[in-house]
Amino acid sequence: ARRTGTEPAVPPLLPVPRQGALPLSFAQQRLWFIDQLEPGRSTYNMPFPLRIRGGLEVGALERALTEIVRRHETLRTCFVVVDGEPLQVVREAAPVVLPLVELGGLPEGARDAELARLSRDEARRPFDLATGPLLRVVVVRLGEREAGVLFTLHHIVCDGWSMGILVREVSTLYAAFSRGEEVRLPELPIQYADYAVWQRGWLSGGTLEAEIGWWRERLVGAPTLLELPTDRPRPAVASGAAATRAVRVGADTAARLRALSRREGATPFMTLLSLWQLLLGRYSGREDLLVGTPIAGRNRMETEGLIGFFVNTLVLRADLSGDPTVRELLHRVRERTLGAYQHQELPFEKLVEELGVERSLAHTPLFQVMFSLQNNEGGELELGGAGLEGLGVESASAKFDLTLTLTEEEEIRGGLTYRTGLWEDATIGRMLEHYARLLEEASAHPERRLSEFSLLGAAERAQVLEGWNATAAELPRERRVHELFSEQAARTPDVAAVVFGTRHLTYAELDRRSSQLAHALRRRGVGPETRVALLLERSPELVVAVLGILKAGGAYLPLDPTHPRERLARILEDATAPLLLTRSHLRERLPATAAGVLCLDRDAEEIGREPAGPPPVEVAPQNLAYVIYTSGSTGTPKGVLVEHRALFNYLLWFDRTVLGEHGFALPLVSRLSFDAHVRQLFPPLLRGEPVWVLPEETVADPAALLEALASQERVSFGGVPSLWSALLERVRTGEGPKPRGLVAVLLGGETLSPELVERTRAFFPGVALWNHYGPTEATVNTTVARVEEEGRVTLGRPIANVRVYVLDGAGRPAPLGVPGELYA
Repeated sequence: ARRTGTEPAVPPLLPVPRQGALPLSFAQQRLWFIDQLEPGRSTYNMPFPLRIRGGLEVGALERALTEIVRRHETLRTCFVVVDGEPLQVVREAAPVVLPLVELGGLPEGARDAELARLSRDEARRPFDLATGPLLRVVVVRLGEREAGVLFTLHHIVCDGWSMGILVREVSTLYAAFSRGEEVRLPELPIQYADYAVWQRGWLSGGTLEAEIGWWRERLVGAPTLLELPTDRPRPAVASGAAATRAVRVGADTAARLRALSRREGATPFMTLLSLWQLLLGRYSGREDLLVGTPIAGRNRMETEGLIGFFVNTLVLRADLSGDPTVRELLHRVRERTLGAYQHQELPFEKLVEELGVERSLAHTPLFQVMFSLQNNEGGELELGGAGLEGLGVESASAKFDLTLTLTEEEEIRGGLTYRTGLWEDATIGRMLEHYARLLEEASAHPERRLSEFSLLGAAERAQVLEGWNATAAELPRERRVHELFSEQAARTPDVAAVVFGTRHLTYAELDRRSSQLAHALRRRGVGPETRVALLLERSPELVVAVLGILKAGGAYLPLDPTHPRERLARILEDATAPLLLTRSHLRERLPATAAGVLCLDRDAEEIGREPAGPPPVEVAPQNLAYVIYTSGSTGTPKGVLVEHRALFNYLLWFDRTVLGEHGFALPLVSRLSFDAHVRQLFPPLLRGEPVWVLPEETVADPAALLEALASQERVSFGGVPSLWSALLERVRTGEGPKPRGLVAVLLGGETLSPELVERTRAFFPGVALWNHYGPTEATVNTTVARVEEEGRVTLGRPIANVRVYVLDGAGRPAPLGVPGELYA
């Protein structure tokens, strides 16, 4: 980042003739362009409302402002288009006449409220760049010895430094004029238009190419959109609506931060920035990100006393990779910041143009988060002996997603301005708590690596780890699903237990046939922990087979008849199942296997000779109930081992929470290779209701599936959102009937979109809509949410006796709203 000494000499900054066209500076041109895209907005208004205690002579203030407007051409400049190009036009100087608002007759409380309202309105009232003026001052009379003076300027003619010049010069001139004295400030060596011409002339050719080249090299490959977690989706056009949350860092932490900066040869700005970048990295999950920072841009003596738009914006790239210590991160930030300072002449607007950054109305180019540290020069503001007090009006609009502005004093104070269209105030409050915690911990332990710092305080940690996992429920732990089924069969022997088209099995028949199959399996060595592969289509025999395997003490391993032979062979080999339960016509779909084979059709006579009662088998809660394989979408399919206690916990929770008192018909539409079959197969059997098994051809035909659903008085649909979406489309087009008895929709396995929720509400208002979530590695679901009428779609809360955690890349609990991996 060092200068080589071979750069061309910087030309002198001199006045230019006023006969020709006066160009805009690069920075002015960007603001003019934004104003053309979004006219009538107050995004770049710079309000500066003051309260004066001690009396105000309006005439003296008018004379002072008249002289300042004469003295600074930029305050009487407007911006017009000539031959398609924007140009500066400097108006002739004229006396300033201040509008006066009288509030002295109001009660004190009403007076203050009205002053605050006027301040907000003035801050938000837009300027017309083509006609001007671009400085507004309104005097508000509050009483004989008290007044408000509401300054508002457009950023295109001033910056923060300019505000200080304006206040100082107004104070000097007003003090003299109020005493009846004449005073004239030294004439300025140049005007802002001279600077704009100089800038255009110098930043061209080889100089411009060298600066662009340096920045291009530093920003190559950098992400130009920082996606932080927000409370609301980012709109297509960014809203300027803003609010500001106060920041305060105590004196002890501030002192430690200054001491750390001195030891590491850095400035407090660099230290505070490095930890702000760390926070943004944690929130976004990125190690490479961009943050903007303003720089005064007055590195020439001629510009120091001039009102104008000199401030430039530097883009600072964060590198959080490799888990550095705080000291190492600070050294990285120091090196990059110093390099940027040495190349600060290139206007940000020109950098964006040369890099070819895609423009968007949804967000600012290159970076969306700003950081600045202002040094408080101290001292009381005065106006001819009267005290001046800032009214502290919040920013009228947000230029960026987030703008953190700090002031370094004994303490560190400031504010975080944010787009209210993206975040709630409580979210920003948590963000600032996390930042304060990083400042405190990092200043005390700079030798620690970044991964060792937690954002969570004690209260938030307790909420994340315990509060959201308050799911403990007393459930009987010594019961097994097949035992409960047999007890139900004894109570309702003649009730239909399985319905399949015109066929059905009663509870007595299902209990007898599954017990006979269990005896046949026991004779073939099946017992606790034995895995029995199950290759069957949806049918009554499928229900018999599942219960038979469980009664034998075994764990069923579903195989999907529609899957490729290679996948089935891989599962059989990996699971080492000693026995395959199937039918003759399906056996041909499998390759040769060392497993024994029991065919329900071929061996039906043998099975029918077995005893009708269940075999005496001790099945412990920790024994396997079933083994199910993942899809393999993220790698090789792997088998998930589900124990009886986990299965029973899920089913009892489902019965109490989802089915409730009344229940409903829940068709079996899932294949056994998907764990959604658990909530379609078992719950009816624990209630004395039929398992409603739909044939393959019905499930494959949306119109036929709708016909089946429409045949029931109280029915639900359970499946993946894509299938439900297809059914809704058939209802919309009239290709299938609308199920009038639909009371619940249970969706899972895919993302549930807000659009699908809206379509569901439109066709089935009042239906209970459930969003189930859980990877195959869990027991069916880990979380569930009942989507309220006006609520957002979420993953909900953990089910009974399940704990879930959102962890970051280092395995730390992530704070509320911060993305991470979900673990159960």
